[in-house]
Amino acid sequence: MTRTFFFYLILSLLPISNSFSQKIEPLRIVITPSRISQDISKTNSFISVITEEDIKNSSATNIIELLNGNTSLGIASTGGVGSTPSYFLRGFAKKYLKVTVDGLDISDPTATQSETYLQDISIGNIKKIEILKSTQGSIYGSQAAGGLIAVTTKDGKYNKKQFSQKNEYGSNNSIYSGTYYSFGKNNYKLSVNTNVYHSDGISSGNVEGKNEENDAYNYANVTLKGQLKSEKNKVSFVFRDSSSKSEYDKYNQTDNHDFSKNNTQSGSVQWEFVTDDDINHAIKYNPTRVNRRTAGSYNSDQSSKKHTVEYVVQKKIFGKHLIGFGAEHNNIKYKISNVREKRESNAIFLQTQFQPSNELLLDLSLRRDQDQLYDQHDSYRAQIGYDIFKNLRFKLSNATGYRPPSLYEGNNLKDGVLKLKPEETTNKEIGFDYKNFNNKFTFSGSYFTGNIDNEIAYSSGYYQGIGKTEIQGYELSAKKFFDDKFSLFSSYTFTDSDKNSSSSAKGSLVPMHKFNSSLNYKFNKDLNTNISLIYQERAYDTSMNELPAFTLVNSSTNYNLNDNLISYFKFNNILNQDYEVNRNYGVPGFTFLAGIESKY
Repeated sequence: MTRTFFFYLILSLLPISNSFSQKIEPLRIVITPSRISQDISKTNSFISVITEEDIKNSSATNIIELLNGNTSLGIASTGGVGSTPSYFLRGFAKKYLKVTVDGLDISDPTATQSETYLQDISIGNIKKIEILKSTQGSIYGSQAAGGLIAVTTKDGKYNKKQFSQKNEYGSNNSIYSGTYYSFGKNNYKLSVNTNVYHSDGISSGNVEGKNEENDAYNYANVTLKGQLKSEKNKVSFVFRDSSSKSEYDKYNQTDNHDFSKNNTQSGSVQWEFVTDDDINHAIKYNPTRVNRRTAGSYNSDQSSKKHTVEYVVQKKIFGKHLIGFGAEHNNIKYKISNVREKRESNAIFLQTQFQPSNELLLDLSLRRDQDQLYDQHDSYRAQIGYDIFKNLRFKLSNATGYRPPSLYEGNNLKDGVLKLKPEETTNKEIGFDYKNFNNKFTFSGSYFTGNIDNEIAYSSGYYQGIGKTEIQGYELSAKKFFDDKFSLFSSYTFTDSDKNSSSSAKGSLVPMHKFNSSLNYKFNKDLNTNISLIYQERAYDTSMNELPAFTLVNSSTNYNLNDNLISYFKFNNILNQDYEVNRNYGVPGFTFLAGIESKY
């Protein structure tokens, strides 16, 4: 594995051809690190971006497969498409990761650990995904104690109409249809996107042929987006409604012939305006409602309502310094069976960016959260970025975060436990970014450490575990456009996650070694093909048994039938590997997908 990685890495460092016949422009602007638009080469955060072009060229048929192609992320599913996955960002489990869609918080407070159902996010209308690889508690609060995944979907354009229709068919009788329509005038734009999907699925819990019944999955969602602007004012709204139904197999792999159902409705209204001295203000209201029915040996119905109100004010000083202040209020109502609960929290935060010289950028953020049940907690993020020379930036980051117990954890305590304490996280990183957009070459590397204190554990109820999780590792990645036809991307992440200092237990389901490589070749203006490889090893199941190493080879081909019609074919697990990412749960073998998209 190591030799393969360095072969691709050395290949990607070969001299770059200057014979570009057409312009290749990587995505440059990101928003999530500081809540303002920044050139990615100038941000101090460790961040990766998946663009719409990346999605188009990838073999991914859903967001789980798409994110699994990022070596920073480890993903362990509990079966086929639609099953609930465990996911980790540089060793931090999903309960420490905030996921947003168009800035919406669509997490489910009724879930065991207040999680976001990644499997119910369609890739059919995604414009980009920004992945912040370190603790973001000082900017985004307790849900981002280990990092952030920010999904942005397509929206309309001013003075333009757009229409697209996607239809797909694939293995396991998988059928997808997606429709997008938008229009805009001088001062407003509107868009609507719908996605409908069905798959017969695979047997999620098949051990020694004892259960061969397939577990079906269905979902549908609609997203409405709009914006109205004037010279100094802008009002935006987003509404998202998502429903899914997935068949459930018990952990002992017997068939229940039962379904879990979920419906999530979330929206936001944001007013942005500029006052004297170019001070920017933003007021945002984000309500979310979740209704969920769980299937299995214990059937239950849960519902929740969450309301978030946020105000942020920012000021640019001399065009290069930034100071910002924000306030946030959260109100959650939770109902399950005969249990009803309400929790409120408030927060204030301060963010600053100073640029003492053309080469040096300092970033400091401070936040105080006041929780109704768990008192107050302070978080910070300090970052330094220094341009050693043109295109090469040195980065240093030190950040903290915290995660209060979920409503479910707080209501299911172990006998004798009266109250849980919030978990606390720390994260330190040092590394570099080399981004030479003119020569179409990027190369980055970082070393990271993380700690999780006051961990919450489970044994016949939740209690405060002893010890702490210690994480350390490093990541290298390189992308190179050799010419207008051929590009190569390679990345490798090493993650060592120890559960506590007094035990040799490793963090379960977190791969120690993960390598990814992707080759993209454009034969002509109409035909493009991509082949990718994912290799991982040294992951452990929840009983600390090592899972076998595996290699996945995937490919995709896009062909433009004409200016308005595109056909594409995707092939996953070409080698038909029989592998495990989570003990005793099934994974798909070789699968294919054929699709066609019309654009006007």
